[in-house]
Amino acid sequence: MIMKDQVEYYRHPTIRERLAQYCGGRFDDPSSFSCEYLVGLGEALQREGYSFPLMAVDNRDMVRLLEKGLDLSRAVWDKESTLAILDIEYFNLDSLAELYTDQLGSFEKMEPIYSTIERVFKEYQIPHLNDTTTSGYHFVSRIPFTSPVHKELEKIGYLNPVLRKRYRTKVLSDIKRQRPVPLKAGKAYSTIGRLMEFLCHRFLKETKQSSPLPVTISDTAPGDIHHPREGISLDLTQYGDPLFMRTIRFPFSTHQKHKMNPHRVGREVSQATPIYVVVPRNRLSYQQTFEIRRDYEKAIAYAKKVSTAIPDASQGWGRVLEDYKGSKLYRFHQEFDRRRYLRDYEQRIDRGSLPPCLRHILESPCPALLTPTTILLFCRAFFSLGWHPRHIAGLIHSYYQKDYGWMIDWDKYDPITRADFWSRVYCGMIQMGSDDLEDFTCRHHQRRGYCPQPDCGHRLKALASRLKKRVASVS
Repeated sequence: MIMKDQVEYYRHPTIRERLAQYCGGRFDDPSSFSCEYLVGLGEALQREGYSFPLMAVDNRDMVRLLEKGLDLSRAVWDKESTLAILDIEYFNLDSLAELYTDQLGSFEKMEPIYSTIERVFKEYQIPHLNDTTTSGYHFVSRIPFTSPVHKELEKIGYLNPVLRKRYRTKVLSDIKRQRPVPLKAGKAYSTIGRLMEFLCHRFLKETKQSSPLPVTISDTAPGDIHHPREGISLDLTQYGDPLFMRTIRFPFSTHQKHKMNPHRVGREVSQATPIYVVVPRNRLSYQQTFEIRRDYEKAIAYAKKVSTAIPDASQGWGRVLEDYKGSKLYRFHQEFDRRRYLRDYEQRIDRGSLPPCLRHILESPCPALLTPTTILLFCRAFFSLGWHPRHIAGLIHSYYQKDYGWMIDWDKYDPITRADFWSRVYCGMIQMGSDDLEDFTCRHHQRRGYCPQPDCGHRLKALASRLKKRVASVS
């Protein structure tokens, strides 16, 4: 029998058990789930009039999401473990049409970075799920609260006072915050984010020559002459948000993002492309995985053979932690955390001396200070001008505090954590040499599409030279 849609697919008992297994429990007993809540996303909610087609529900309402045929995600916040998640994906800031019209070609481009991540995880002995989405991969493992490694993670994690208070606060009207977040979970989640930074520096260096596309942290446009706005993103942005806000897709869930965002792929491509299934790749090739993802019956047959239980990778992450604690990046993070924000950041800026691309960000911070490419420019430029990375974060935060029409609810997300994340990650890349600053030039920025005034008389390359000397003097 050929299944006609995702609702029928979701009714298969094997699929339901695999979905429940990813939550750490059984389908017939949602109280056994270890995740805090579930989220559904999809066309059905658009048809029902949702302005943003997303629904967060209690674990007991899983069937409600399935009967609507929604894409399923679970909370990263877990009652028993801290999840370690790395998200990589192909991106093109102009159009994602090629991702859907040439799935195999797009995944072939990701193969070098995928192989590098798998090799490094094997080296550290980190068992994990490697779920294949339509745009990339999710690598997922966990560290139980009862593990001695978790106690070590808790010692390093940093929570600013505002976030610490939010973790202690219940918001009964919000399904995502109906109980306080244990501080041990919040601290360990913070540390995992830093361990991912540490590993991503290695991934960047080891794929610099082998990857056919530029690899970046978050989808920063590379400005490369052949790929100005296209690349592969090591997406760490979840670690710039509170634990209670983030979710991760289920293996054996559907993936209908292209149906809900036809403007990103083109209406014809959106309509012609089927809804794919997210599945673990395991030892399969990306070609074999693709054949399963586009066929509900094959996905069900595959589901009968595999597990979706998130593996306990405590020992492996303990090894990463030890290497991290002996690294320059750890020392950089420790010094970053010790610094405190100052007052009146904007009064410390000589705007007249700045190039137009920097002045443009200061004059129109929204959406510039939510956009990875312009945030990277911002961090590089102010770092070159002698600002400490924590004070760059403080400057970003000073803008987040004002009403510029931010497209984000800062009562749910945390502006300090977000500002610290951007500056710590991008300045850390510079300090560690993962960012060699070779693309910190006006020509690259013009190719990226963010230059407001070409031939302005300023030279970003001069700032890059100054920054290289600064980094060399403190190394």
